[in-house]
Amino acid sequence: MERKTYALALGYRGTGFAGWQRQPGRETVQGVLEDALASLLGERVQVHGAARTDAGVHACRQIASFSVRQSIELRSLRELPLPCGMRILAASTALASFHARASAIGKRYRYRYGWGPSRDADSWHLGAQARPLWQAARAALESLRGLTALPGLASPSSRRSPAPPLTSWSLDDRESSAELTLSAPAFRKHQVRNLAGHLAAVALGLATPESLERLARGKRPWRGATAPPNGLALLEVSYPAAIDPFRASGAAEGDQAGGLIEAAGSEGLEIHAGEAESRLPESARGLDADGEEP
Repeated sequence: MERKTYALALGYRGTGFAGWQRQPGRETVQGVLEDALASLLGERVQVHGAARTDAGVHACRQIASFSVRQSIELRSLRELPLPCGMRILAASTALASFHARASAIGKRYRYRYGWGPSRDADSWHLGAQARPLWQAARAALESLRGLTALPGLASPSSRRSPAPPLTSWSLDDRESSAELTLSAPAFRKHQVRNLAGHLAAVALGLATPESLERLARGKRPWRGATAPPNGLALLEVSYPAAIDPFRASGAAEGDQAGGLIEAAGSEGLEIHAGEAESRLPESARGLDADGEEP
């Protein structure tokens, strides 16, 4: 029997997972998904994810794909038993050439900040007395327009190619919260968290708006602040219409991702920082997470 390719859209709360990629002795999204599929299919399959999210990073709509020499009822994939904080949003057959990561042409991420007396587990809390000026951070983002690559924004990794330029961004602030949304053809290791960390430094007056362009043009390692993972979520992954499995009639759609999946055990994570480290919100310096993506 020829191999058949299947695609899954899934959402998860990253707090309870040690990232996407399977790791011995640790609970990861890929590991949990592959174990659940093994129970369903009676054989082990390798699942490919569109983004290798770090430990603690959430996903509103991650895409995964796998191939197997058997036919699978889509409803059984949609109803795959998974732990609290993780669920299948949609299941579909796909073209044999489809690969969740290699076929992607774009990704969109969101990063959330908060400040003031109240805290949100899914935001980076900048301090009870913080008074960030986000207009300065928006000026810093504007300085990236026109750059053909962003080599200095990523942390060292096995991938040596520089990060491509952003295709779009927005930074909206309210009374005690702000939300950064970024889109690009691809992202490199810790790129979104590095950018979010430095934008916070700019908003808090710890770095100038002009400093971001200098850092972006530079070389790894990243020399700015790195934001904690709990404020970051993968929103969506884009594919060419001709091969997007979820545009086909075979997709078994469930509820659309309207937000993060609730799970017990939420906890705020802290940051490590380089530039302006000692003056950003006090907490977990030296934090790192596994994975090749933001």
